[in-house]
Amino acid sequence: MTIRRVVSSRIPTPWANFDVHGFFDVTTSKEHLALTLGVLSDDAVPLCRIHSECLTGDALFSLRCDCGAQLETALRMIASEGQGVLLYLRQEGRGIGLLNKLKAYALQDRGADTVEANERLGFAADPRSFEICGDMLAELGVRRVRLMTNNPRKLAALRDKGIDVVDRVPMEVPRNPHNQRYLATKVSKLGHLLAEGSSSNEP
Repeated sequence: MTIRRVVSSRIPTPWANFDVHGFFDVTTSKEHLALTLGVLSDDAVPLCRIHSECLTGDALFSLRCDCGAQLETALRMIASEGQGVLLYLRQEGRGIGLLNKLKAYALQDRGADTVEANERLGFAADPRSFEICGDMLAELGVRRVRLMTNNPRKLAALRDKGIDVVDRVPMEVPRNPHNQRYLATKVSKLGHLLAEGSSSNEP
C-alpha cells in the first residue's frame, strides 16, 4: 500500500458536517482527501463517490464541464442518506495538470474535442489512475460500496483492489450548452455509461 492517512478533522458544509481525512501517496507525493459521514461499520454499504480535482469546475463554477455540479450532487446524496464516502483525488485536468488543461481548453476553442486536445498535447486521452482508491477505502474500514459513477474504469479499479461494488448509482446532473460536446465525447470515445436521454456524464 502506497497511501497513508496523515490527519483527520471536521468540515462543516451546507449539507452535513463531514469528517475529512488527509492522505499522502508516497509514490507520487500527492495529497488526497476523503470526506466521510456516518458510522462506516464492516456491514455498511455506503454511497461512495470518486471525484478528481477540477479547480475550474469545483471552485470557479465553470460550465465547460459538470464537475462542480457532480461534486455538490454527491455531497447532497451522501448527506441525505446520513452515511457515505467521497474520495477527492488531486489529479487536475484529467491528470494533466491545471496549465495543460487550460492549453487543452484553447485547443477546444479551435475545434478539438477533449480527447483530441489531450492527445495533441502529447498525453493519453485520460491518464488518470484510480488505483489508490481501494487502499483509501480499506484504510477507512470500507469494504463494500454503492459507487456513484458513470465511468467503468472506477468500477474496475475498486474491484481490482478487493472492494465489493454492490451497485452502480448513475450520476444525474443537468447538461448545459457549454458542456454538450464534452459529455458526448465521454460517451463516444471514453466509454462512459450514459443512458439514452440521460442528462449527465462525469469528470
